[in-house]
Amino acid sequence: MEQTANLLDEKSAKDVEAIVNEVVSSFDGLELVELAFKKEYGKLNVTAYIWKKQGIDLADCEAVHNVLSERLDAIESELPETYVLNVSSSGLDRKIVSADDFRRALDTEIEVFILGKDKPHGILKEYDDEKITIILGGKNAGERVIDRKTITKVQPYIRF
Repeated sequence: MEQTANLLDEKSAKDVEAIVNEVVSSFDGLELVELAFKKEYGKLNVTAYIWKKQGIDLADCEAVHNVLSERLDAIESELPETYVLNVSSSGLDRKIVSADDFRRALDTEIEVFILGKDKPHGILKEYDDEKITIILGGKNAGERVIDRKTITKVQPYIRF
């Protein structure tokens, strides 16, 4: 949960997070990737980033927004200020950082930025706390194991 200092007290933030998790998980196959609280244009913005294996579309965002808005409106008096609710996909180029991010990226094509080296891309086959394994295509076809200590960034590989 990303939170800018002093936007919400800890109890309010946890209450909102619990409601958002409950609502998002009530939709088949949807997961909450991140919950962000930011002050924009003088208002508290609550943004829920969601994911599902088949991809997120506008209908998913709208459905979650409608249910979530109703649930959060019910506790609005407990929040320190009015809020703006946003529901969004996690994005095509979102960094892969957490264990959940790696789990969601299994069997998809990723790009790995290695400290002072190349940027291989391939299908994520396995991951653990110490290494990741990708399947490379093309002239370097095969399996490559990369030490996570040498990785500066991992993100989905986007083909244009």
